[in-house]
Amino acid sequence: AVWTGWRLPMRAGQRLTLKRPQHGMRSYLAVAGGIDVPPVMGSCSTDLKVGIGGLEGRLLRDGDRLPIGKAKRDFMEAQGVKQLLWGNRIRALPGPEYHEFDRASQDAFWRSPWQLSPQSNRMGYRLQGQILKRTTDRELLSHGLLPGVVQVPHNGQPIVLMNDAQTTGGYPRIACIIEADMYHLAQIPLGQPIHFVQCSLEEALKARQDQQRYFEQLAWRLHNEN
Repeated sequence: AVWTGWRLPMRAGQRLTLKRPQHGMRSYLAVAGGIDVPPVMGSCSTDLKVGIGGLEGRLLRDGDRLPIGKAKRDFMEAQGVKQLLWGNRIRALPGPEYHEFDRASQDAFWRSPWQLSPQSNRMGYRLQGQILKRTTDRELLSHGLLPGVVQVPHNGQPIVLMNDAQTTGGYPRIACIIEADMYHLAQIPLGQPIHFVQCSLEEALKARQDQQRYFEQLAWRLHNEN
């Protein structure tokens, strides 16, 4: 058994069996030297919708062999790092069209629980809950989008844009998830409630700085022997 967050040396021929995570939706495996596949647009990640990146732009199958890059140094000692905890309280900022929703919808967005729809994917997390209503019928011009933006289509059920989302759209934006809490949202499984918490821009920036500081400390610990 390997504890979550631990770095361990492996020998050729050893087998590592991965199981479903006990908490959250996703587990991550990092290999010294990285997975040696051709980068696409500066990334080795996979875009399944377009079919590019990673290993032939597809899901992994039994029998696949992943080439490993050459590590810059050898790590002989096991070492663990403190894990970030995730929760279902997601901080967000009011979006550009927040004022176009009626008061009941504004209150419902922050105070009512939401659940993930089974139709959610890496492009967008579709939420199920109270119908959100606008006070105007005006059509919006297409605008730029980023992961974390919360759009509200005509059915009144919010969609949170995730990492594989499109870059432009025309639905009203009621809110935007702060960058530091996107990993929280990505780990929430189906059936568990999601609660949005309104925060200020200053709080969002501090949360991002705290998270970046954690990652810098993590990188230092992983690359320096005790």
